[in-house]
Amino acid sequence: MVEQRLWVQTACLALSTYLMIELNNVNQLLRIYSRMVSASFLLLTSVSCFLYPDLLVSIITLCTAALYVSLFHCYQLRMSAGWVYYGFLCVGLASLVFVQYLYFVPFIWAVMIFNLRTMRARSFSASLLGILTPYWFAAIYLLYMGQYEWIPQHFMELAVYGPICDYTILNEHQLVTFAFIGLLALTGIIHYLRNGYADKIRTRMYFQIFVVMDIAALVFIVLQPQHYNLLLAFIIVNTSPLIAHFITLTHTWITNIVFYLILLLAFAIIAYHLWMPSSIFL
Repeated sequence: MVEQRLWVQTACLALSTYLMIELNNVNQLLRIYSRMVSASFLLLTSVSCFLYPDLLVSIITLCTAALYVSLFHCYQLRMSAGWVYYGFLCVGLASLVFVQYLYFVPFIWAVMIFNLRTMRARSFSASLLGILTPYWFAAIYLLYMGQYEWIPQHFMELAVYGPICDYTILNEHQLVTFAFIGLLALTGIIHYLRNGYADKIRTRMYFQIFVVMDIAALVFIVLQPQHYNLLLAFIIVNTSPLIAHFITLTHTWITNIVFYLILLLAFAIIAYHLWMPSSIFL
């Protein structure tokens, strides 16, 4: 952090962690008092430590956490246009640096309809305004700088696809990290689908959102691995509450062993990244 002057990335990480704490506290994601959501987030972030210098990854992480904090305020809220606007403002900011983030917008609209039950004409209009707001400010700057072609080229990236499932562009560090985080995501999803009935209806709606978005991102990264870094940041935010639910609310001897295995594997992967660095650190 000091040598490479990663102050902005560190600030984004601190804000993202705070938002994960708020997401858990305000919405009571876990049935008991626990900091496991934010702890899981920091653990998964540490496992993917090679992403830390990437400012775009920090922005995606922060915007995704802020999106959920805003949208979860809208649960069955009739006058929700304000919170919807703030949530989709985060989507617009994220799409400025990663235009493929807009692929998640239909999924967000779907969970607003079926899970948050807050989709109305005003909230739909607010979502569009939220996405467009960052582009309005960006357009003013681009016009001032004479870069008229940037916005059309930016959106043309939505139609550009790389080779399907081409994992040759990923190195061992990236593959090991994705295998670990993907395994935790699937563990959290399966656990919640089997045991989520014990939670309140509102909590179940929230976790179903994490499940839907996590599956969508996992499929996306499997099909288009060239977006690995930014999609992994999105997956980490969605996986953290799911694996935190598994760790906190299961107490069998098998799950206790799994907890220690998760910690040992996480520390082993972190050591692997630090003591066997690759070109992705440079």
